[in-house]
Amino acid sequence: MTKTNIDNFSSESIPLISLIPNIVTLTSLCIALTSIKFAFNQDFTKATFFLLFAGFMDGLDGRLARYLNSESEFGAQLDSLVDFVNFGIVPGIIIYFWININYDIKFFDWALVLFFAISAAVRLARFNVDNSIKENGNNLQNKYFFKGIPAPVGAALSMLPLVLEFEFGHGFYSNPYIIMGYVAIISFMMASTIATFSIKKIPIRNEFYYLTIVILSIIVIGLLLETWLSLAIIGVIYCISIPIAIATHLSIIKKNK
Repeated sequence: MTKTNIDNFSSESIPLISLIPNIVTLTSLCIALTSIKFAFNQDFTKATFFLLFAGFMDGLDGRLARYLNSESEFGAQLDSLVDFVNFGIVPGIIIYFWININYDIKFFDWALVLFFAISAAVRLARFNVDNSIKENGNNLQNKYFFKGIPAPVGAALSMLPLVLEFEFGHGFYSNPYIIMGYVAIISFMMASTIATFSIKKIPIRNEFYYLTIVILSIIVIGLLLETWLSLAIIGVIYCISIPIAIATHLSIIKKNK
């Protein structure tokens, strides 16, 4: 190998550690796809857990990339493609299998899977476009609110009826028509541009810093000790926050006119 070739190889090489975020992304893909296997075998507890864990992994890869200073266009595109599979395809299939254990729903059950996937695709495509044009970060819409429900959150919310059944047993939330109506609404909200809170960007005043740490610690303890109950509470609270976010956003727009 000539010196020129060595120099070219050196200039194009990357440290191995910078691949970790991409490995985490692909691991989340494997975890989410494995949840389909569990759903097919009617083990919906594991299917739901694996999907929600894939959502946790999704939040981890981006932070790792920023921490390791290894953000790249390839990583961004990979993350978007994996998000579509994890949060656009997998949730609908799990719900499809769950509904069809005890009920024979003609047409509408698979139509719901397709609608959920389409809505997630629209949500992710719009997110990519917004990122590519680098919208003004000082704009309140971008700083404190999302446009629509994020795909990972939409996937988690779609699992709420299953989580409720795991914790409280069979109830009205187990009715297939209620489930399909609920998931259809979540799908529509993903594709819509309604304002939802961007929780990670909510400012915390200094006097509430320690209280926030205590609350977050309680949430972590709850997830460890009473996983399904805690997830059910979090899901219900998020659903309640949606109309509050819409009203808050409209109020801010009205004041700025």
